[in-house]
Amino acid sequence: MSFSDFQSIEQVIRKYPLKVVQQRFLPEVETELPDWLMENLKFSLDMKSVDENEAFFAENFIYPFLHQAWKQHRRLKVWSHRAISYDKELFGEPDYLVSALADEITNELVTKPLLAVTEAKKEDFTKGWGQCLVELLTCQKINNNENITIYGIVSTGIFWEFGKLEGKVFTKHTLPHSVSEPKKVYGILEYIFDECEKTVTNAKVQ
Repeated sequence: MSFSDFQSIEQVIRKYPLKVVQQRFLPEVETELPDWLMENLKFSLDMKSVDENEAFFAENFIYPFLHQAWKQHRRLKVWSHRAISYDKELFGEPDYLVSALADEITNELVTKPLLAVTEAKKEDFTKGWGQCLVELLTCQKINNNENITIYGIVSTGIFWEFGKLEGKVFTKHTLPHSVSEPKKVYGILEYIFDECEKTVTNAKVQ
């Protein structure tokens, strides 16, 4: 089944049993954003119509946050709509994927995937998390190491939810955030990118 075939977390864990936990595991901090990015966000919010398509929200609200965090973490690579696969059961195309930057001889450009970002199409977070969780499982299996934390984000662009997969435990952060508080959204993204970069650094040291 491809990622888009999964409709909910429950459907995923029926096929791939996991413990599901709801918990506040992310820091609630505000991190400054450049003035130009704040202006762009405000402009997009003011100018959006009552019936925008999904690409509008991805391009104007999701990717700008990811791109800004990426600029601070040069050991990482952000991929847009890049297909990944583990086997005939686990394959698909995350909306966005963050992996280690391949800077040595390799036969795979997507190495050590650490974060998957799924757009909640039509504001459907239930389906969004089903798709995102199976993406996290695929990343975990590609890495062949259940000790590596894989992070997940499901977002409409306006509302953001966060989770992580550690071993056989999926934890969903209980507090969603809104682009109306962009510094809080970015503070969490900075924390997640920091954690992903630490994983990459530790892997290179070992």
